[in-house]
Amino acid sequence: MNWTELLHRRTMLKRSLAAASCLTLGSRALTRVAADEPVQSVEPFGEAVTIVGTARERGRQYGRQSADEIRAFLDREIYTPFATDAVTRDDLLRYAGACAEVVRTACPEISDELEGMAEGSGCTLEEHVLVTLHEELYHRGTLPPVSHCTAVAVGPPATRGGNTYVGQTWDWMQSVAGLSRMLHWRRQEGPSVLAYAFPGLWVGAGLNTAGLALCWTSADLGQPNQRPRVGLPSYVLLAHLLYQESLEDVREVAQRNLHAGWFTFVMADGQGRLMNVEGSPDGIEVAETNGRLIRVGFGTRRMSRTPAEQDIPRHPRCAAMDRILDAVPGAAELATLQQALADPAGGICVGLSTIDMMVFDTTHRVAHLSRGSSYGTHWRQYQAT
Repeated sequence: MNWTELLHRRTMLKRSLAAASCLTLGSRALTRVAADEPVQSVEPFGEAVTIVGTARERGRQYGRQSADEIRAFLDREIYTPFATDAVTRDDLLRYAGACAEVVRTACPEISDELEGMAEGSGCTLEEHVLVTLHEELYHRGTLPPVSHCTAVAVGPPATRGGNTYVGQTWDWMQSVAGLSRMLHWRRQEGPSVLAYAFPGLWVGAGLNTAGLALCWTSADLGQPNQRPRVGLPSYVLLAHLLYQESLEDVREVAQRNLHAGWFTFVMADGQGRLMNVEGSPDGIEVAETNGRLIRVGFGTRRMSRTPAEQDIPRHPRCAAMDRILDAVPGAAELATLQQALADPAGGICVGLSTIDMMVFDTTHRVAHLSRGSSYGTHWRQYQAT
């Protein structure tokens, strides 16, 4: 029996136990909600932390610098909500170990980075991979729902001066508000990355020195009993995509179809090409467009399972972003997206759950980051070098 089947069977067994067990699960859920009390005062983004060296050296350096934060994130955001009597810590770590084997084969550079992180932090390799599986674990439905992020890319002919931008609101647990920072991941093997990062998630979104940017949103069909497969965690895959030189390379890597879970990646390059990469345990879809690309959840016909005779359903925030861009036809610029993401009246940000905002200028290789507007809007600029 493989890990995902074990997870499913144990979860079903847990759900069929007596009411006392159900009450235990309920109390855990309530504890989780209580732990997510709003953090309304956080520090704005500071200087990017530069990490250099070989893959293993980068991982070791990052692990040493962030050891306490990684352990705290692992305990609070992984073990506490996801480890249960039905699926234990050992079960989670066995799953992470199976995914680590896929990472080792498909992404040897990232495998070296993760092994270096384990050496530097004192956590095990399986624990570091488990942190990167947060997205896949979240889809098991054991956490209170969190709004999906809004991701957007805009390029010629919809922009002023032919510039291209990729941006998003980062809508996530309020318990992690203020924990993110910017890393300057200086690679010897290819493009360096300006990475939006959380403890143990060294690339959550970002911009590389080749001009590729990636933002994203969680995605699923809202079906019960969803199960990830053994494969590349979403956070590993998106880092791997940002290590590429071009969108052609991105397409080739994505179409290997080795991912574990669900995602909608919104990408662009410095020449104005926009690319959508959507995946689930059922497969992968890669599509290019120009002008604008807006996603909250799945947006392709295949991944949303929309029949040919029907319109693809869109989240209301997609329509809200369309209205904002329609108001400046052919003249969208950096300030347009910054205002769209930050304005509570615009229909994009979701209050305290929008913990951060970002816009990447792929034309000039510049990243712009701010905390969500509920925490104080203060845009900071970073140059990809």
